[in-house]
Amino acid sequence: MKGAWTALYAARDAGEVLGTAGMTVLIGLVVVFSVLILLTFIFWLFGKVMSGAGSRKASPPPSGSVPKPAAPAPVPAVVPAAPAPVVSDGVSEEVVAVIAAAVAAMAPEGKRYAVRSVSRVRGERPVWAAAGLMESTRPF
Repeated sequence: MKGAWTALYAARDAGEVLGTAGMTVLIGLVVVFSVLILLTFIFWLFGKVMSGAGSRKASPPPSGSVPKPAAPAPVPAVVPAAPAPVVSDGVSEEVVAVIAAAVAAMAPEGKRYAVRSVSRVRGERPVWAAAGLMESTRPF
């Protein structure tokens, strides 16, 4: 088998072999980068279609005249939806109030919420587990 390849390439000069190899490499690069560009375009188009579908549902249909924006309605006072949570697991009322304020700050306006319970999280990881986590998530 080795003799067949040697005989095949022995009949060609070095310039012809290098020209064929160069053309093969060039065709491979063109194909790879064409597919990458095509995939990039497909993902870009998919993102545009998905973001457009969400905005079409949310926006009202356009009309001939631009309506004036209505005066903003007064914001109703925030009324707790449930009685104050029971302090348990040694969590003070001040901590519960801070957590409830953080939830209220992150909740959308006009949305009602209730803090039903506050409890301490499970204990910390053992030292060996923390070391393993740091080792496996260490930046390169």
